[in-house]
Order: sequence, then C-alpha cells, then structure tokens
Amino acid sequence: MRTDHAGTDPISLALQLLERPADWPLTAAALYDAAVCWRAPARGLLIDGRDAVLAQLRDDARRLASAEHVVLRRVVAGARLIDESALTFICPADGVEGVKLTTGDRIELKRTRLLSFANGLIVDELNLETWTVLQPFG
Repeated sequence: MRTDHAGTDPISLALQLLERPADWPLTAAALYDAAVCWRAPARGLLIDGRDAVLAQLRDDARRLASAEHVVLRRVVAGARLIDESALTFICPADGVEGVKLTTGDRIELKRTRLLSFANGLIVDELNLETWTVLQPFG
C-alpha cells in the first residue's frame, strides 16, 4: 500500500481520513483490498471488488454531498474501525440506490460503518443503515 502518510498504521490513517467524509472515496482508495466486500443490507446492496466498491462510494458521496453530517462515535476495536454518524439531507432527483425515497423528501440516515482490516487493507465494510423520511418543517 502506498500513501502520503508513511509510518501511519492503516487503521489510524482511515480514522484520520474519515474527518472529511466527502473526500473518502478518493483519499481512502488505496486502503481498500482488491477483493473487498462492501455491504449495505438495508439497501439490498452487496458489492465485491475495489473498483466496484469505490464507484459505489463515489456515488454515495455525490448524493450525500450536501448532507448535514454529525459524528456520533468513531472508535478502533482491534482490526475493526467503527464509524457511527447521522446525516440529514434532501433526497436528490436521482434518489439513492436501493432506498425508496421521493425527490425532495427530507431524510435522516443513521449509519454505522464497520470496516474490517487484514494485512493493512480494508477487506470488508458493513454499512448498517436506518433511513427515515422526516416530517416537513412547519
């Protein structure tokens, strides 16, 4: 693995890179194993392979770019990184893959990402998501 963060262990590096979630697909690309498995069961998504996973991450980052992002917890547990957050955003015109939403809906996404590392690379990412359509203001 080659990064600009020589001497930083991969899990600590991932923890640092999560500080800028919109940049994650680009900055963390080198951390994903070629055979990574990425899952988001609430959306019915199971994606294998770094290129396909990175494409999904870029797509999610684009759709959630304007989201209000609140970090609830980030912690390292052995060879696993746990990232819990809540995002609030307006559903984009092209929706979100695997979720039945209506354009313009105000959405809250509660997400727990479990990133498992082996040999310095992310080999598995499980996204536990709860999608809620919020009531309009007023």
